[in-house]
Amino acid sequence: MACASSPIARRTTLIANADKAAKAALEREAGLDASKIPPRTFAVVPFAVASSDTLLKPLSFGLADLLLNDLAKSPMLRLVERVQTDAMLRELDLVDKGVTDPRQAPRVGRLVGARRILIGEATRGTAGAVRLNARVVDVIGGTVEQLVFAEAPLDRVIDAEKALALLVFERLGITLTPSQRQRIEQRQTTQLAALVAYGRGVQAEARGDAAGATAAFEDAARLDAAFTAARTQAVAAPAASAQRASSVARVLDLTTQAVNAPVATKVAEAVDAPLAASSLLSILITVRVIP
Repeated sequence: MACASSPIARRTTLIANADKAAKAALEREAGLDASKIPPRTFAVVPFAVASSDTLLKPLSFGLADLLLNDLAKSPMLRLVERVQTDAMLRELDLVDKGVTDPRQAPRVGRLVGARRILIGEATRGTAGAVRLNARVVDVIGGTVEQLVFAEAPLDRVIDAEKALALLVFERLGITLTPSQRQRIEQRQTTQLAALVAYGRGVQAEARGDAAGATAAFEDAARLDAAFTAARTQAVAAPAASAQRASSVARVLDLTTQAVNAPVATKVAEAVDAPLAASSLLSILITVRVIP
């Protein structure tokens, strides 16, 4: 039996606490007031994969997690922690199905306390490239903004994630500092095998499998010793572990208080303004990385 301080035990505790918070949020769902959700709260769910592509499926989980981490580099967005979103997807039986219907997204956003939620798809593009499509759904209005898509060769798929992160900031009207941009542009890994293993870890954790997640993260760290995110996850001690723990507790508090926490940081109006009612903005920015 794993000791209380083992990576598996720590991850098991995180998952259990998140599940408890998700159940509490569902119990209070009828009393939630979405209009009180802070306007700059943002959630990211795993990219949906239409096919049974055994390579693309774990990549879709890993890339969404890395995108979440990159979006967190700017204080202009308040990101919902993945452990919290994963727990809600488990409760709604959406981990493997994915959030593909924009009509589902507002409910998920309300339950995790996000004003906007990014949903997307990962597909095979031309010549075996991977294409990431992203849309943002406004939780209050239910409106959908066709945001951006990025494409890169499979062995450089991390480039598509980086391009997508930068385009999300640009489309939301958030100006990055040179330091923030440099941190976002850093490739966590350039090894496809390590990235796939990392994605398997994220996928296993989303399913509530602490042991499987830890083993996969350890594989990713072995495949690329410079993959800091994999090393950190392998020991189940994320750099923001205190923040993750507090966010699990926060979801109970936010749900109870109808998600009315204030936000002090001021950002561009493009982030605050609700999306136009009954509109689908078809603003597509293509990024292709040529090998």
